[in-house]
Amino acid sequence: TSSAIPRGFPRRQLILPPLPSSHLPLPLLLKMTKKAVLFGCNYPGQKGELKGCINDVMMMKEILVDLKGFDESDITILIDTDDQYESPTGANMKKALNKLVAEASVGDILFVHYSGHGTQVPSFSEEDWKNEALCPTDMNLIVDDDLRDIFNKLDPSIPLTVITDCCHSGGMLDHKAIQIDGDKSQDVATGDAPPAKNRALSIQQVAEMLSKQLGHEVDSDGAGVRSALQRGFPEDASKFATSLVAGLPISDELKGAANKLLGGLFGKKSSTPPPAEAGGKVPAKPHVDDEIGVLITGCQSTETSADVRAGGTAYGALSNTLVEAINENPNATYRELVTTVRAKLHTKGFKQNPCLECSNNNADKPFIC
Repeated sequence: TSSAIPRGFPRRQLILPPLPSSHLPLPLLLKMTKKAVLFGCNYPGQKGELKGCINDVMMMKEILVDLKGFDESDITILIDTDDQYESPTGANMKKALNKLVAEASVGDILFVHYSGHGTQVPSFSEEDWKNEALCPTDMNLIVDDDLRDIFNKLDPSIPLTVITDCCHSGGMLDHKAIQIDGDKSQDVATGDAPPAKNRALSIQQVAEMLSKQLGHEVDSDGAGVRSALQRGFPEDASKFATSLVAGLPISDELKGAANKLLGGLFGKKSSTPPPAEAGGKVPAKPHVDDEIGVLITGCQSTETSADVRAGGTAYGALSNTLVEAINENPNATYRELVTTVRAKLHTKGFKQNPCLECSNNNADKPFIC
């Protein structure tokens, strides 16, 4: 059953951002379409249930329509609390993202927002042996490498904004260029953060939620989760979530041997340090083109993001604060916006550190320009 969604942001007169310095030809401007895909996962009835993710989606939709010139018909919403909307399963989310990219034309403006749980899965392609991942409502994980592969198909001249309001969200697009990260301030916060639940799932919690989804017990280690994903979602499980070494420039034979050797490492204690700590080298892995997209994260890859419950409502600390900042300055650049959000979160007492990951050029463009 669906419940009423607080809509605490009054409708305002549309304020159009200034055109970027490199004006598009008039025919392209006339054909330009602003398209958005918004994902909200509250996981109703599950052990890891959240409360604020659907509210985040509806707040963001309102901002897009009222302040950024989006037409409601060009906004695709996937949420898991109302059967009128498509469910944000792993397969549906990847389908929506692939469709967004495949149908994009030069002159379009694209926007993606995800609000839900985040986790980390084992990977030999990362220096810390961990890949960041989104947690769809059916727990068919979407790894950062999946997102990289999808968005790398996009023409770099097409503006793309991605917001990930979840734990472990830093590095979610695998950009090399990071404009803003680290501790937002060494000062003591001036406020006390309201009650909140973090939006993180350990590999053990992922196994628990997968057990309920699939109807059988899933071993709470890396090997158990990988096997469950392969068997539970044989057609569309992420190859990066089911293999420790997917995406590495090595032979299939070596990949098979590495997966077998390292199979149970994640989720169990090991005396073997990650390659970076051991002074070893990790084989080079692909990155998303730094000119493709701007990523705003809820926190760094090692941190958690807050699902706040306060004043009779619930919301993501990042999403709510981002909406506040956009309302105050709709034409702020990405750099200005993230700087403002970090300052506001610090004042409110939140420990999470949002990041801005993109090229220098994109960082100083107006938000959704």
